[in-house]
Amino acid sequence: MKETFNALYKGLDEARQLFENGRNNGRDGVIHAVECVLKLLEKSDPIRSHGLHAPLVALFDALMNLDDGVVRPILKKAQRPGRGRASAMRESIKGTAAFTVHALRETGLQMRAAQASVARCLQKEGVTAERGRARRIAARTVRGWCEDVAADVSRRGAAAQTYDGLIGDLDLRVITSGHPPKEARKGLLGLLSELKKTRAQKSA
Repeated sequence: MKETFNALYKGLDEARQLFENGRNNGRDGVIHAVECVLKLLEKSDPIRSHGLHAPLVALFDALMNLDDGVVRPILKKAQRPGRGRASAMRESIKGTAAFTVHALRETGLQMRAAQASVARCLQKEGVTAERGRARRIAARTVRGWCEDVAADVSRRGAAAQTYDGLIGDLDLRVITSGHPPKEARKGLLGLLSELKKTRAQKSA
């Protein structure tokens, strides 16, 4: 057992050196590391007889084929039909925007005005729309986000979860009470900017 471990240790150490050397962007080191692990696994009768190492074998072969200019499907970018899913960051912004519209409404601002205010704030923050020629955040964009959050009855989406989380974490009465409506709205839009930046940092 000790000899087996020592052999694996030596092989992985060599693989690390190859990887750090940077040849083929470190691929030689990765190939050597996978090969060392495979050699160890193949010594186990249960693993070999049940083919439990098959995924690693497929990866090893695919990496070796790269040197011949052949890219196996396992290494190709996954193809998804239609438009790709929005990033977690995008969904978080949607939920935060919907929450801010709700909070502005609590100060007495009309729905359309609240949506327009949130849109202008996001424009200043450099947030763009997912679709459209101009990719400019508009009040109707924010309205659509609010509708999406409201329609997510199961609350499985990240946008709805972000919205619910903010509703639970932030006491709007504390934020808005004791302040004139305009001042409260300014504070809420400032909070929107800060929440957007915080989520961007967490997802980086």
